[in-house]
Amino acid sequence: MKRSLGISAYCVLVTALAATMAVAQPAPSPEATPTDVRLYLPFDVGGGLNRAVVVVDRVSGECFTGSLASPGRPDAFRCTAGNRILDPCYQGFEAGQPRLACARASWSAEVTLLTPTKEMPRAEANRPTLPAALPWAVELADGTRCALLTGATAAAAGMRVNYGCEGGDAYVVGEPDRSLPRWRVLLWMPARDIAARLVGVTVAWW
Repeated sequence: MKRSLGISAYCVLVTALAATMAVAQPAPSPEATPTDVRLYLPFDVGGGLNRAVVVVDRVSGECFTGSLASPGRPDAFRCTAGNRILDPCYQGFEAGQPRLACARASWSAEVTLLTPTKEMPRAEANRPTLPAALPWAVELADGTRCALLTGATAAAAGMRVNYGCEGGDAYVVGEPDRSLPRWRVLLWMPARDIAARLVGVTVAWW
């Protein structure tokens, strides 16, 4: 009888200890969660428009060089429609005819569908350099969304200001640090802070 009570007490003790250890386990650090890498695909496997895409405008125009906003993709171009420059515009087909889906933002399903009026500039297309190329856009741990700046831009501490963020008051300086599973960038808010700070990248778009 005494032995039976001793075993029961031991089992209770082990169960309580296991429960305590389970509760004491620390939550995973956000820095340990890898950056979610995504490839923007407005056209489906057969080259037709993806059903998830929302066409908000249809225009005619011409493309004159590879995309500056999405530099690692050979299917991305920089195009014009009237006085507008559209970049990036991804090549595909609609009803068997060449079309380009000019994205408003990587995180949006809305596109302007462009019908090319001239031959595509194949010789000017980007070389396929993913994933070494800079991402088209990044979403940061603090909720900030930033897109790659095209053309001339400013410099800070000898580094190019590579990304402009929503709202127009924040920028990303230099290239993403990819040495950890969760990438990091230097976020700079010149109107608010005297220094740029490292912020985790939750999503990187190509």
